[in-house]
Parts: sequence; C-alpha cells; structure tokens
Amino acid sequence: MAIQIFPAERMQTDYPWQLWAIGWLAIFKAVLWLAYEPAVADAVLRLVGWKYLLGAAPFLVCGVGLWRRERWAAWGLTVLAAVDLALLIGMPQSIHAYLVDSEVFLFSVILSVVVQVCGGPVGDLLILCAAPAMFRYTRKAGATSK
Repeated sequence: MAIQIFPAERMQTDYPWQLWAIGWLAIFKAVLWLAYEPAVADAVLRLVGWKYLLGAAPFLVCGVGLWRRERWAAWGLTVLAAVDLALLIGMPQSIHAYLVDSEVFLFSVILSVVVQVCGGPVGDLLILCAAPAMFRYTRKAGATSK
C-alpha cells in the first residue's frame, strides 16, 4: 500500500481550493519555525520551542490528510489551531516570538506578516475560519473517493 501525498484529484477543476490552501498552510506551520529564531526571553522561547516541536508532526500529517479529504484531518487541524490560540491567550508575551527583528524595517514588517500568517495566530484564525469548508469537502471515515 503506497501513501500518496498529492492526490490525483487535486488537478480536477472541482477539487476544493480551500482544502489545498489550508493543507499548505498546515505544512508551512509545521516547518516554518525551522527557518528563524525568535528573540524572546528564555522561558518564552522554551515554551514556543516545545509547542513547535510537539505540533510539527500533527500539522504535517493533518495537512496531507486534508489534501486527501480525510475528515479526521479537518478535526485535527481545527483542534490544533484552537490549542495554538489558547496557548497564545495563556501566555500573551509569546506573541513576540512571531515577530521577526531585522535591521531593515521593511524586512521586519514583511517577514513578521509572513510568520504571523504562515506560522502564527493569523494562520490559526484562518484555519478556524475555514473549518466549515474543511468539514463540507472532507469525507467521513470509511468513505471512498469517486
């Protein structure tokens, strides 16, 4: 049994773009943290590091599962996004971990926006806003594709 990461049906015109976009967002959330180191206090850095370390695999698996229209992946991403936001509410100073500091102001702004959307709370809100579409376009457990 071969695992197919990119389903063939994604190339059909009726494949839901929301699933494709949120799947990519989940994968970006899983790996973007490897590209930068936030400039925050050690305690916050440790908390954010553990959050990313423990959340990387589930976001990656759920992103691929969502592309395959698996209902469990929609549930997983919804729960992961809600937990991410709850951790941010529980420790508000961790918002600084999503801000990129650069010597060039424009780079700081652009990179901070990218991190906020692809790896931070804005991405979590986008996932939660897309939850109805994720549930509408995914299959129930045990259902097969056309």
